[in-house]
This record gives sequence, structure tokens and C-alpha cells, in this order.
Amino acid sequence: MSNFISSLFASSYQSLSNNSQSSSQSIPGSFQEEPEANERNHFNSQSINGYLGKAFDIVEMIIFKPIIFIIYLFVRITAKLVNTIYFRDHFKRAIANNSSNDPIDKANRFIRVLEDDLPSNATLPDFYLGSYTQALYMATHKAKFLFVYLSNPENESSTSIFNKIIISPKFNSILKDPNVIIWGGDLTNPESYQLANSLNVTKFPFLGLLALTRSTTMSPDGPVKTSPKISLLVKIQGGIKDDVDSDALIENKFVKKMSKYGPELQLIRNELWESFFNQVMLKQQDLNYQKSLEQDRLKKKQKEAEKLMKEYLIYKLDYFKNLNPENIEDKARIGIKLPNGERITQLFPASSPVDDIFTYVQLYTNGYFDKTFENISNAERFEGFEPFFKFKLMSPLPPKVTLNDHLPNHTIIKDLNFIYPNGLLIIENIEDSSA
Repeated sequence: MSNFISSLFASSYQSLSNNSQSSSQSIPGSFQEEPEANERNHFNSQSINGYLGKAFDIVEMIIFKPIIFIIYLFVRITAKLVNTIYFRDHFKRAIANNSSNDPIDKANRFIRVLEDDLPSNATLPDFYLGSYTQALYMATHKAKFLFVYLSNPENESSTSIFNKIIISPKFNSILKDPNVIIWGGDLTNPESYQLANSLNVTKFPFLGLLALTRSTTMSPDGPVKTSPKISLLVKIQGGIKDDVDSDALIENKFVKKMSKYGPELQLIRNELWESFFNQVMLKQQDLNYQKSLEQDRLKKKQKEAEKLMKEYLIYKLDYFKNLNPENIEDKARIGIKLPNGERITQLFPASSPVDDIFTYVQLYTNGYFDKTFENISNAERFEGFEPFFKFKLMSPLPPKVTLNDHLPNHTIIKDLNFIYPNGLLIIENIEDSSA
């Protein structure tokens, strides 16, 4: 900008000098301009241009450059704030997904990576969705063949195992057997890394076949089979040459091994199933035994409760026999209709609990008033005992009220207006207790 203004002033000064020279030369008899005057004019224009240039440099340094620097800082800070506010949750979710310990998530991520390298006309096997520990549990507790596929995404010598075996139709046909499963992982998974060390894997990718095996040893009683243990039957690791027939390789490496160990594995599977079935039977027998004990305890408890209820009724019988209506000042006259149509009327003290009405009905329906019993005077044995009744007493008048609702609270007869001072009750669902 300073150079532009300087050039503008320089051109203006130059045009004036040229005009003056041309005008002086055009006048007849004029003298030629002396060199000193020209040098002085030239010195004045150069000085002005230099001062203006320095002034604009100072203005640029003091005003324009700080403004540009402030704008740059503002843009950078705004971008940081936008990234922090709008993308913070996204970054957290991404970190959480990468650090997830869920074995199903890890298996799904491994399968997605394999699907990215999958040709359009190929089929990926159904990898076990879970951890290697879970897959090993299936192989050991259900006697299944277990294929293990391990890869190293950072340093793989070849992917020919994946192309020639994993996605081949012959290998997929083997995995259709319900007693054959396959589990896979890469070395970014700590479980895969530990498995590679335990299997002494030296090259990747790695494909191994594991299954339960056992040997036969001689004893004084004859040949004895050892306990089954998981073993690595066969493995392929590293690269495979392009001219190798994949179907023949699968046949020689895996199918023959499975045919060799398959019958013994079937015996182990049958033994495991028999053991599991025996455990289920033992648990069922124990459950039935515990259930029988509980029923016996309930029956014993019920008999004890019925015996105590009978003694309670005999204890209350003497009270009702000695109850004289003439000595009752405040009383309630209650009519009770029996299921056979018979109707009885009884006077109860107004201060008595509703329990006495149920006790009286139980005594009457069981015929206790016509029998003779040995008096029971020890009332302490009934402390805390709650009598139980197998029938309902209801008011026939609307709104129909059930007197059983007032039993738990031991409501006083006087507090219920549908039976005090007069009331009518109907017996329902009576069960003749032969006490």
C-alpha cells in the first residue's frame, strides 16, 4: 500500500516537472533550466516518498498486523470450542466402543473386519459370538470340535488362509455340523494374544482345530481311559502357496483328523450327557424330597393348628353357656341364617369383638352345645393365637358388607351399625370342620 501511494505521488511530481520544462522550451528566447534547480526538485520528491513509505509501514505494524493476528486467534479459539462442544460426545462414544470389554462387541468388530475383505461371491462362516472362554466351555462341556482363527492386522505374512480355507465352500460345509464351532480374533484382543502364546503360534494368520481327547492306560483291573482334556489336533499358520488345492488341504488336514477323533469325541459327548442327565435327576429327586418334607411340615402344622383351634372352641364354649342375656346391659341382637335355611338369634355384649360371633357360629354348626367336654381353664396357652374360620358372615342388606374384613382388627360389635343394635347375617362357604 505504501509503495502504491509513493508511486502515485512520484508520477504527479514527474508530470509537473515535465510540463514546466516543455513550457520553458516552447517560449522563444528562453534560457535552459540550470541543473542545480532540477537536482533540488528531485531531492524533495524522493524525501517525501521515503517519509510516506515509513509512515505507512508504521501504521501497518501498529494497526493492520494486530487486527489480523486477533482475527486469527478468534478463528482458532472458535474452532476449538466447536469441536469440544459438538464432538465431545461422539469422541466419548468412539473411545467407549474401542475399549469395550463385551465379548460380543469384540466378536462383532472382528467379523466386520473380515467382511470388509470378503469377496462378493463368498460366504463368511458363522463365527461364535462370544469370548474364547465361552467357546472353550462349549467345546469341553458339550464335546464339540472347536476351530480357532487368529490374525495379526499389523504384521500378516499372507491372507491366503482366509481366502483358501475360511471362505471356501468345503470348509463352510464342515461348520454346518452342530457339533463344530469356530471362534476368531486378532491380536488387538488380549484374549487372542494370550491364546496365541499358549498355542505357540509363530506366524499369522493361524487356523487350529481343538477337541477333547483322552488316552488309554493299563491298570491291574485292565485298560483305563484318562480324563478328557482339550488338545490341539492340527494347525495351519502363515502363508499358503497359490498352487495348493484348498479342498485337498482341508481334507488332509481337518476332515481326516475329525474322522479319527470323532468316534471318541462322540463317546465323550454321550458320557457328558449321561452325567448331566444324572445330575438333573438327582436335583429333581432332591427337589421332590424337599417338597415332600415341606408338605409334611405343613400338614403337621395344620394338624397342630386344628388341635389348638378345637381346644380354643372348648375353652370359649363355657363362656357362651354361662352368658345370661338378662345381665347384659348394652347388647346386640343378631340373627344368623344357616345354609340349610335355619335361623338362630343370639344376644352379644356390645363391647365384645366380632370374633365372638364367628366363634359362636363355629360352636353351633359343629354341635358343641350338645356335647360335653372337659373344661379348659388355662387361658395362657391361647396367648397370641389367632382363631381361623372357614366361612364368611355377610350382611344381606345393601350395601352388602362382609364381617370377615373386621376380624384382623378385632373390631367391637358396637362400632358396626349393620349389626348393632340389631342385625342379620348370612353364612357362606361353610366347611364343616369335624373338630
